[in-house]
Amino acid sequence: MNIRRKSPEEKVYYYMKKEGLNPEEKKDLYYQLTILDWPYMMDCYGKDFTDRIVDRISEELVYDIESISHIIQLYNNVYGVYTLEFARLITRSYIRDKISFMKGLNQVKDEAINIVYAFRLNNVFPDNNIEKDMEEIKNSPLLTKEEKERAYNFFHMYKTICST
Repeated sequence: MNIRRKSPEEKVYYYMKKEGLNPEEKKDLYYQLTILDWPYMMDCYGKDFTDRIVDRISEELVYDIESISHIIQLYNNVYGVYTLEFARLITRSYIRDKISFMKGLNQVKDEAINIVYAFRLNNVFPDNNIEKDMEEIKNSPLLTKEEKERAYNFFHMYKTICST
């Protein structure tokens, strides 16, 4: 099967049926999910199938920066589907690896404001106590100056929005 010439829906279906995706296939799966026509997918394969997609990606441990950026984009999908599930997935990604998450967020800068709401929804920072995380990010030798600035802006947005 020549997967390159298939629609996002066909690619996602193929990846969901395949056992043991290699790293490139996993990256492509996450990308395809960002451009997927979710209602069309539900019409073609049923809501149970799209539920299985979300369940499967929710079980994955994602450390790849590009895939993290795609997961971030899923929260603000144009169809508004599975936003609660994607918010949980995003916050778990952050909690698991803050540095990789910030690198991924830096690739999709415009999504930062949406992720603030996902974090608020999932109470990532109880009592708005984000100082420890801000310090960890600020002192990380693994982040570039640009990534640290993006993280600072993200935390500042969070504090501004969530303190009201």
